[in-house]
Amino acid sequence: MDIGTIAIDLFSLNGGGAPDLSFQIPGGQNFFTTANLNIPPYSNSVGTPGNQTYGPNLALDLRNTQVAKTALISTSSAYGNREYCDFIYYGGHGFPGGFFLGLNPGYGNVVASEMNLGVGYNRWFLANSCSIFNSAAPATTWQPAFHGVKALLGFKSVIFDNNMGWDLYNDFWLNWTFRSKNLSNSFFDAQANYGYKHLYPTKGLHPGCLSAQVPAGTTDYCSQLFKLISHDYAAATPNTGNYYSRIIGNPQY
Repeated sequence: MDIGTIAIDLFSLNGGGAPDLSFQIPGGQNFFTTANLNIPPYSNSVGTPGNQTYGPNLALDLRNTQVAKTALISTSSAYGNREYCDFIYYGGHGFPGGFFLGLNPGYGNVVASEMNLGVGYNRWFLANSCSIFNSAAPATTWQPAFHGVKALLGFKSVIFDNNMGWDLYNDFWLNWTFRSKNLSNSFFDAQANYGYKHLYPTKGLHPGCLSAQVPAGTTDYCSQLFKLISHDYAAATPNTGNYYSRIIGNPQY
């Protein structure tokens, strides 16, 4: 599995417009590190040809000023681009239907219609950012972004800097692999255990999972288990399907 991390802590370097953060870049590193701990490094001889689950490779690691708008909207699937990666972690500021990168030219807002998620190999996208699902119909808001991506993980609520990234993402990967929880519950339970933990008891979180559309009678991607030996990396349909969410504590919007 190829993983890409795209994270901004120092928005002041990108022209400001939003507060600087402290743990988005470490969160991405923890996301990748804990994936390595929990995804077995199977060889080419194991699993269905073309669909083997490999130990994770960090194919993209963009930080602060490297996170220009072109990096998020590029449709290139060459190595070192977002669309080369199977799973993307984004850490930074967000808003309903998009992400904010800074006020400097070349940064600014990136909205769903510009994302083109999955035109290459991007199959899962985790947004550790505020409010991306905070609209009346998240599936409608994000439909323009779905071009093969299977599932988008994010939040309807405001989120807060969290120095427990290692615990959070280790719990996520353990949930999805060895504990055999589905994708949405793996994310929701990790947020309940280690996202909400640093906010308790006064605040809360409202995480969500948006699946691509699947044929009737087929398990959608938020409800999909991780297959340790052979994983389906085929592109999903370019339409959104079911949206799931969980309220944890007292979220802020």
